[in-house]
Amino acid sequence: MRFDFINPFMEKSGNHYKYRKRDNRMKHLHKWIGTLMGNLDQHLDEETKVKVLENCGRACITQSLIKKAKACNQKAEDMNDFLDKFGKIYSHLQKKGDNIYIVYPKCYCPLVKDYPGDLSPSWCNCSRGWVKQLFESALERPVQVELEKSIVQGDDCCRFKVLL
Repeated sequence: MRFDFINPFMEKSGNHYKYRKRDNRMKHLHKWIGTLMGNLDQHLDEETKVKVLENCGRACITQSLIKKAKACNQKAEDMNDFLDKFGKIYSHLQKKGDNIYIVYPKCYCPLVKDYPGDLSPSWCNCSRGWVKQLFESALERPVQVELEKSIVQGDDCCRFKVLL
């Protein structure tokens, strides 16, 4: 028995698969993401959905940025020094009083760039996981991250509050 797999970047051509053209791949990927998010929203409780999407974000972050953040932490004398050092190489880090934020002027997620229509607000939990992984890896301890603003939800930026 043979099972054909579904890959958003490939299409069947005769007896084999070939890569879709870029425009078709993105359309298919957007359709797939919309279906996935609709099913997550419909069939999972909030806690499970958040956990699944956060873990996706944790897997998405590049090791090169984590290495830079770890290096800043290793050279830092204290938390404020770490934040100052890391803020110099990662411009999205903002400090306002005792609060630490990661702020993006646009959605940088390549999977939903130019997404047609409305995307589930749950999607942003993926980015929460990304930010958590960044700080937890650098500091080698758990942190909390709160989503305060989201472009997907109609805000002018994405803003994550990092609770160290």
